[in-house]
Amino acid sequence: MSLNGLLAINAALLVVTLLVLAACFHKIRRTHLATYEISENGRATRREAEALFDQIHALLSLGCRLQLPKALPPMRGWAASPDFLLLLANEILDREVRTVLECSSGSSTVIAARCLQLRGRGHVYSLEHDPQYADKTRALLKEHRLQEWATVIDAPLVTREGETPWYSLSNLPATLDNVDLLVIDGPPGGLGPLARYPALPRLHERLAASSTIILDDASREGEQRILERWKTEFPEFRQEFLHLEKGAAVLRRCEPTQTGVN
Repeated sequence: MSLNGLLAINAALLVVTLLVLAACFHKIRRTHLATYEISENGRATRREAEALFDQIHALLSLGCRLQLPKALPPMRGWAASPDFLLLLANEILDREVRTVLECSSGSSTVIAARCLQLRGRGHVYSLEHDPQYADKTRALLKEHRLQEWATVIDAPLVTREGETPWYSLSNLPATLDNVDLLVIDGPPGGLGPLARYPALPRLHERLAASSTIILDDASREGEQRILERWKTEFPEFRQEFLHLEKGAAVLRRCEPTQTGVN
């Protein structure tokens, strides 16, 4: 065989070898990617299982603390998650909370009312912009025999210059002040990223000197921006972020001689 023939055969073998190697590398890469995807899916499933366990644990803890005669409506999704409701219950039961003001209503209203009932004093005032949802909350309170401990206030959303729509306060009792706990879980975030910003500017004068604010959905970008603005505009409130399912922020009003922000 001539030299040129040998070179041609070697070249052909080299090409075949390279093609085989390329095919092998492709299969190895696909296997690696599939293994990585399985691993990531496994980690995601584990995180979801752990999150679900946390919510079940919070729900059981709520049941132990409150001993409600009937089950609460479904939670999570748009509604408050069990871990947020447990935070709310602990705040009321473990501190000197008498007057609670809510932005929104629902399961949280029932939880707050039950906590005050257990303590034997106090009242919950809930601002609700949706008339149908307000009626549902009133029905929930009646079902749990808590209607004397909470008032759901019809508060349609109104627009003020430079602000997103927020609750009308025309039906809120003018004498309501010294609010110990302000719970902010509305209006819906779909109205805009700063939909809940007006809560503190509009209700600041009604808060007690040692008041606490709890903000739900604090992991969202909009709520993070709101907290940054409040930190600058209301430095007497110290902020603490809690890693709940949707994130929560707790703001505690400092004594006048201890103003500052974390």
